[in-house]
Amino acid sequence: MLVDIVNGFLGSGKTTFIQNLVKELVPFERIVILVNDFGEVCIDGALLAQDDLDVVELTSGCICCSLAADLGRQLLDIATRARPDRVIIEPTGVATIQGLLSVIGSLRLEKHIKAVKVILLIDAAEFKDFHAGYRTFVESQISLADIVIINKCDLVSAAEAREIRKTISTVNRRATVVETTFGQVTLEQMGAPPTPGDLPGGGGDECLRHHHHHHHHHHHHHEKRLPTYQSFSREYEGVFDLKGLRNYFQSLNSLPQGKVVRAKGIFRCPEGWYRIDFVPATGTKIIPVTYNSGSSRVLIIGLDLNHSPLAGNLEKCRVTPAGNREG
Repeated sequence: MLVDIVNGFLGSGKTTFIQNLVKELVPFERIVILVNDFGEVCIDGALLAQDDLDVVELTSGCICCSLAADLGRQLLDIATRARPDRVIIEPTGVATIQGLLSVIGSLRLEKHIKAVKVILLIDAAEFKDFHAGYRTFVESQISLADIVIINKCDLVSAAEAREIRKTISTVNRRATVVETTFGQVTLEQMGAPPTPGDLPGGGGDECLRHHHHHHHHHHHHHEKRLPTYQSFSREYEGVFDLKGLRNYFQSLNSLPQGKVVRAKGIFRCPEGWYRIDFVPATGTKIIPVTYNSGSSRVLIIGLDLNHSPLAGNLEKCRVTPAGNREG
């Protein structure tokens, strides 16, 4: 099976990109998606599962650290039970590519894995500040990517996009770089998918050594370089007021609830089901979705989160309360 690691910091558009990618691949391949969300409530996995995809969820930890053993068990089970053509792994936005490659390389699954491809998504609007603040982490991620997708290019000027591309090329000249919006990338833009004959040595284990050989000077920095993010997550029954939800998410920049860096949710409203995404730089996005899993759910990630106002203000948006489950 082929393994695609789709990485990117919080809010870079990984799930939307995966949804678009899978639409192109499904007619030709059997795919399993392994999703590692930050909190105990998995938003991304729930959304992907609505597309009738085979989704495996790993929550409450990072698959390159605390959940490494779980990742190993799941990959072995997928390889031997489901036997898909491709596994797409979506780690949390704070996972390091080097850590994930090390975990996969330690599993001794070379007889199952034909190739490993690393796809890195970058939020064009956030890149300059994020690179300035966490240069070592960002450049380590770029250095290990086979494909770098500069997403949300509609939010920056052409000159800014060129500067991002220049930075990427300086760090990693071999990577394919694609500029896009809304995570829309064709297979042709990413290059033809590898076949066993194209791989160094013809197998996944050699491919992982190839990644390691060229980038051994990069280390696992995320516990030193990135802040220790916290999460607030809940599942809810009942119906929510859409206008109230809009105000709630838009207020995450200003209310004394901690510093929110990412928020997302799926909510049942009188008008139907809606996916809501919040990133501080770009604000709130609300999209109607087809969703049949019953419960609404929310995940908020940030620093020094104050759960009491986060929960209390969201509760005010519920028009037909019927209990909730905490995460």
